[in-house]
Amino acid sequence: MKAYLDILSEIINTCHDWRENRTGIPDIGLGHGATFEHDMSLGFPLVTTKKMGLKNIATELEFFLRGITDKKWLTDRKCNIWNEWANPVRVEQVYNIAARGKNLSPEKSKQLHNKIADHMRDLGPIYGFQWRHFGGEYQWDAARINANPMDNVNPEKPGVDQVAAAIDKLKNNPNDRRILVSAWNPVDFSKMALPPCHMMHQLIVRNGRLSLIWTQRSCDMFLGVPYNIASYALLLLLYAKEAGLKPGILKGELHDVHIYQNHMDQVREQLTRTPHPLPTVEIPDENWNGMLNWSANNGFKLKDYICHEKLRGDVAR
Repeated sequence: MKAYLDILSEIINTCHDWRENRTGIPDIGLGHGATFEHDMSLGFPLVTTKKMGLKNIATELEFFLRGITDKKWLTDRKCNIWNEWANPVRVEQVYNIAARGKNLSPEKSKQLHNKIADHMRDLGPIYGFQWRHFGGEYQWDAARINANPMDNVNPEKPGVDQVAAAIDKLKNNPNDRRILVSAWNPVDFSKMALPPCHMMHQLIVRNGRLSLIWTQRSCDMFLGVPYNIASYALLLLLYAKEAGLKPGILKGELHDVHIYQNHMDQVREQLTRTPHPLPTVEIPDENWNGMLNWSANNGFKLKDYICHEKLRGDVAR
């Protein structure tokens, strides 16, 4: 994972201008962005300089592929990646009732917003909804979601299923230069728990090899990007299996790359550690029924993962 560690090293060694941001935790980073590139024939790009939980990453990917936006679906599977977030429109509605008649300081107001978000299930039309229902009309009804967590769109206005379209092109027109999936939909920003950090991925076929390039606008290099790398690597394996192609190059066009101030010690520790050889990941044939029906539960096999001990860091929210 030299490509990832090189970006960390460049930030640590060349960046010294602390920048304020919406989270209240200053960061340093590269103004010109960075590029991550990995040949999938060399192994699966799961960071080895700290322990990573691929099951969590795979569960979130299944969540995206199914177009689900219910936080409870994740927590029921012990995946807590989205615990701190929720649909801001619904959070504000509850906040206005809870804060009525109270003169809250900015700090107390933020604490109340965060507490409401922590307990709210609706994440709004985030990544998976855009992947499977771009331009569709988002709907949230607890009874419908309880019956079917994928039932979050107006059936009369379902939008475009971009993942299904990408699969169809890979199988029937692999030379197409328009095989891409976008999560960047400004119309829905106000309802999203977070506007998408990784905004788009494109698929390119050459000589029977499938490569995936993803574009990411905001890159938390300690906590977020290692997850993003592994998630898109796993997504590439799924597309390749679905289309009968060999995995090629995984590439990330990383724009605003940064390290938060409260992650600096952990990053410095990572850079002292010698990386282990990369593991491998297989998508087994057992129970395979296409990537749109793929499950993280027994849907992949991680082999030979040797890593250094876990490094913890708080999420900047």
